Amino acid sequence: MLNNTQKVYEKLIRGGFLAADSSKTDIKHLYQDVEENYDEYAAFFNQIGFCLDSGDGYFYFSTVNESKADIERRLISFCKWIDYLDFLKTFDMAFSVGYQFGKARIVNEIDVNAELKDKARHLFSSQMPFSEKVDKLVGELETMGFAELIDEETSTYKVTSAFRYAEDLVNLLTIYNEDEIPE
Repeated sequence: MLNNTQKVYEKLIRGGFLAADSSKTDIKHLYQDVEENYDEYAAFFNQIGFCLDSGDGYFYFSTVNESKADIERRLISFCKWIDYLDFLKTFDMAFSVGYQFGKARIVNEIDVNAELKDKARHLFSSQMPFSEKVDKLVGELETMGFAELIDEETSTYKVTSAFRYAEDLVNLLTIYNEDEIPE
């Protein structure tokens, strides 16, 4: 029996993820329930036009039939996440699942790293101060379920297993030089 259908729907419908390693007990509970009853949840959500998909330690929704506008919106979002990942990996190549960070550390690194500063300029509004850009980026990571605040006192965040989704998407890209274009 599916006891958490509404909660799962509310979390995933906004583009969020359920991560196995979430520090939030309600998310962890939902993840475990979906994992234990995956076939039932998948069948239920498929009936209303959503595909319950899974990755390595996370669940998310994809739509069964997407309109051209939905595909275009996803591509724009995908481009945005490529920029976010580029920025975060420039900040620290180790930025991945399990990584812990603070906003202040990112802002400090922007001040001393010219390459990171240049990438930060292209995130969000050009008029926005770097500290606000970092706040907004971390807010997006939290909204998606890619990062969670684990210590309010020190403002420490942890990257969840759902972050693999963004990494995997970007890793699917193969960029060819003109000399390397396959025939």
